[in-house]
Amino acid sequence: MAVDLDPTVLPVLHRRARPVQRSLGVRLIGSVLLGLAALACFWLFVLPVIVVALSSVASHWSGTILPDGFSTRWFERLGSSDFDALTTSLEIGFGVGVLGTVLGLWLALALEGRDRRGLGAFVDTIAMVPNGVPSVVLGLAVLIAYHKKPLDLSSSAAIVVFVQLALVLPFCYRCAAAALRPELTILREAAASLGAPPSMVLRRVVLPQLVPAIRASLALGFALSLGELGATLTVYPPGFATVPIVVVGQVERGYYLPASALSLILLLVSLAALLLIAARVPRRRAD
Repeated sequence: MAVDLDPTVLPVLHRRARPVQRSLGVRLIGSVLLGLAALACFWLFVLPVIVVALSSVASHWSGTILPDGFSTRWFERLGSSDFDALTTSLEIGFGVGVLGTVLGLWLALALEGRDRRGLGAFVDTIAMVPNGVPSVVLGLAVLIAYHKKPLDLSSSAAIVVFVQLALVLPFCYRCAAAALRPELTILREAAASLGAPPSMVLRRVVLPQLVPAIRASLALGFALSLGELGATLTVYPPGFATVPIVVVGQVERGYYLPASALSLILLLVSLAALLLIAARVPRRRAD
């Protein structure tokens, strides 16, 4: 059946469908602003990484734009203590990332659909408190609270995991909470109405829909843990060291080039780990 359209509406629809034509001046200004933004990003983020990479292979660098010479001696001088610190950083990073993702997902699922004016609002606020507290203050609070019996963590690496987990948890929680869309609630209710038990709904419906959020949470928690210094420097026990702690110690003694070599290794290893977390696992096709 044909539908007659009001001819007075057609010009309006035609004008709305037509792409917006920008003047040459507006496009030129937009290009200039985009170029300035790209230049600012390069100057603030990319250039420092390039400088660290050049410093790690510089035989000497003082008062010139480029190093006076190139050498790999700073990598060759890295000892077992430096690689132990790198291993410790990776272990703490993966542990904090996994624990933060699990706890953040659990918290997001527990608060889903709750009224945010009562207990839900209180729990949500408590979960976000570490974001508003300086990391050094949080580290000092954890150190004072857990340096005596019955729960003495001051001499264990667990206190580093604990304080970094507190700093990372708000970000992991927000990653999971942002992925809980209303459509997911409808899918859960539909699966439950068909007789699926809660464990199957969680395993077959909820978690597959949250895979991107879980990956983002793992990557964010891992990256934040690798670079965390303030709280870690406050609570770390004797004999414990991560790469940021070692690098800060070298910088304080004026060893900038060896610190750059260790920093570059940490950067490359963390980048490889983040790419591994973000890699897509191919799905098996049903026969």
